[in-house]
Amino acid sequence: MSRKHRAHTRIAASQPAVQFSVGWYTEQEWAKVRAAAVDPELFEATYAQWVEMAEQSLTQMHAQRLNAEKSYVIADKLLAWCLARGKPNNSASRAEFVSQQARSQDEPGV
Repeated sequence: MSRKHRAHTRIAASQPAVQFSVGWYTEQEWAKVRAAAVDPELFEATYAQWVEMAEQSLTQMHAQRLNAEKSYVIADKLLAWCLARGKPNNSASRAEFVSQQARSQDEPGV
């Protein structure tokens, strides 16, 4: 391995992981969000199946050095957020909500 390649490898390995949040639900909140969703067909058939998929996804993200953290979603807050912005309860809106929720938690004084 050349010196140049080794130096690049050390830099890449020492770079901080990407930080982002993953929407996470309790069984009750998952059921509420799914029941109100315009795209319920995108949800797993059961909460247990969703948990299995979500845990596998987190494991894969961490293996790729992605610093993914759970961001718990409260259905009433999500639905109020959607209503206030005229957005449907769909996958894109849920992702945007989780992203904004995570940012607001990171802001000082919030």
